[in-house]
Amino acid sequence: MKKESFTSILVFGMLFLATGCGRNGKEPEELLDAFLAGEIPAFYDDSGEASINFGQLPIDEEDWNSYSVGERIDLDNDGENELILDGPYGGMYIDARDAKVYVLAAGEGMAGVLSYTEYDNAVWIVHSDTTHMGRRIYRLTRYDGDGNIADEFQLGAEYWDSPDDKYDENSDFTYRDAKISMEEYETLLSEIFSR
Repeated sequence: MKKESFTSILVFGMLFLATGCGRNGKEPEELLDAFLAGEIPAFYDDSGEASINFGQLPIDEEDWNSYSVGERIDLDNDGENELILDGPYGGMYIDARDAKVYVLAAGEGMAGVLSYTEYDNAVWIVHSDTTHMGRRIYRLTRYDGDGNIADEFQLGAEYWDSPDDKYDENSDFTYRDAKISMEEYETLLSEIFSR
């Protein structure tokens, strides 16, 4: 009786693993394709209450507010590619995980232009505010592959009183909420953005 039970459990376990551990059977790339085909939405969070369908996005090459399909690269450090939708303020990054599609990050206007960079052996999502007078601020977020923030920090220069809208040694520089020098700021900019 024990041998039969063990065999049954072993067979069940092998079938469970072979069918994708309970997933809907679609791999991340297939889920991203299904999103682009309008078959499934992308959710803004795990609650599933707010979502967007690809067909809802404006797609007009002549219109600056439109989106287009960009490249696929790993943006959340899980080894799987995410989808870049090029668009206003840097567009959107779409992630497939847990048999669903999510908006990993999106541009937030001129004070939060979306991009990404490779720094410290990881990919970081960047929201930049570099078009307003008196400041250059970068918010960087590193994800753990499950949609969770693993680390985030801000790097910034503020120079509100500058008559020529340029920072100098007297400006305020911060990194991870600590004051730094202009030299440290420029070194970090170079390291983070490979300038």
